[in-house]
Order: sequence, then structure tokens, then C-alpha cells
Amino acid sequence: MLDMVLPPRNTEKVVRELSMADLLEIESPDGTLPYRDPKIRALVWELKYRANAKAAALGAEYLTELLIAEASESLGKPLLIPMPMHADRRKERGYNQTELLCEAAMKFIKDSFEYAPNILERVKNTAPQQGLARHTRLTNVKNSMKIKDPARVMGRVCVVIDDVMTTGATVSEARRVLQTAGSSAVQIVVLAHS
Repeated sequence: MLDMVLPPRNTEKVVRELSMADLLEIESPDGTLPYRDPKIRALVWELKYRANAKAAALGAEYLTELLIAEASESLGKPLLIPMPMHADRRKERGYNQTELLCEAAMKFIKDSFEYAPNILERVKNTAPQQGLARHTRLTNVKNSMKIKDPARVMGRVCVVIDDVMTTGATVSEARRVLQTAGSSAVQIVVLAHS
């Protein structure tokens, strides 16, 4: 009945019908989901631009196996770190989609990780990476992040979650900053790859 009053967006309809079995059928050999697939694009868009709870839960469930594998390889409890968003962009959007993914994932992985949502900070308000050429992406994010509490990172395994990776420029910057702060290892886990 509500759909007649407020018709769902096309991407919302896709996410409503999407299941874990669908994601496993679509996944790439490297364990990421191909962003070029319309179902995956709908999942990411609903998460990124609409904070869709089902998209976050489904994405988190998909990432759980990857995260548990990372935790099992680590000595100690790894830090789970969402890719940060600049404060201005967060204020504009109202949320950080990678935090939504991490929070939903914590329901599945429980005590395997220490959730550290504010350890990595975006200090430079860069242009959105989407649509930029590879070279521009690399320079766009250079020196755009810092560690808020380096003592928490020192000697720890850090697992950074991002929603989509294209050229890897953003995750490379996050890795560089965490390694500079003394992390023993930095793993990157992404939902989709374009």
C-alpha cells in the first residue's frame, strides 16, 4: 500500500529483491562484487546515497566472511576502520556509508574486531573521486587523511572498509597514513570493485 503512495526508487526495488545467494552468484574471483553489474550498482547507490538499511545489512553480511578471514590471520584483535568522509561531506549527506557497513558488520563479527570509527580522519575536503581520471584521483587524495590517535594504531592490524574501489587511490592513502602511524599491517576490504 505504501508503495502506491510513495513509489520505491528503481534501485530500491532491486535491493529489495537482492539476496545473499544473488551476491555470491555475481561475485568476482577476487571476492569483490563487480560494480559494473546493475544489481551491485543499485546496492552501492542505495547504501551510499540513501542509507538504505537492507543495503547496509546485505553488504555487511557479504563482507563478514572476508572480515572473519582477516581476523583469523591476525594476532590480537584487529581494528575495523571505516573509510573516512570529510566533515563537510558528512554534514551534507548526513552519514558515512562505510560506517553503516561497519556497524552492520559488527553484528555478525561481534568480538573479532575492535571498531574504530574515528581513528582515521579525512582532513582535506577533496573533490569526489567518481568520474576523475586515474592521475587526478591519485593527486586528489594525497595528504587528505590523518590518524587521530596514533597510539591506538601502533603495532595493530588495521582493516579498512570501503564501499567501492576504482583506481585504489583512496585506499592507498589510507594505507600509507596507517603504516606511517605504525600499524603492523593494513588490510583493505571493499564491497565492490569497478
